[in-house]
Amino acid sequence: MYDARTTIEQNFKGSEGSFIHDLHEKNMFNIAAFKEYVDAITQLTEQSQDYPTLERSLMDQVFFTYSYILKSVIWHLDMNDQSSIENMSDEQLAEMVERLETVVRTFIQGNTK
Repeated sequence: MYDARTTIEQNFKGSEGSFIHDLHEKNMFNIAAFKEYVDAITQLTEQSQDYPTLERSLMDQVFFTYSYILKSVIWHLDMNDQSSIENMSDEQLAEMVERLETVVRTFIQGNTK
C-alpha cells in the first residue's frame, strides 16, 4: 500500500530506492521516483485540508527534501562542482523544479485549489 508519509521519510533519509538516493548516489533523475515524491506531497496536502496546522516534523522533512533537490540542481549547474545529473537536460530540470515548487508551495499554503 502506498503511504505518502513513508515516501517523504524515505527521501528525507536518502533511503535506497528514493528519489533523493538516486539523485545523490547515482547522479540520476529517477522520473518515477520523482513522481512518487511529488504525488506524496500532493496526497499529504489533500489529507490535511481540514487541519489548520501540520506536524512540524513533516513540514521539516518536506522542506529539507525540497531544499536538497534545489541544491542538487544548483550544484549540477556549477561547472566547478563534480556533481552531475546524467539523464536530464537543463530544460527538463527547470520544468521539474517548477513542478516541485508548485507542489511544495501548495503544501505549505494548505490548499489544493
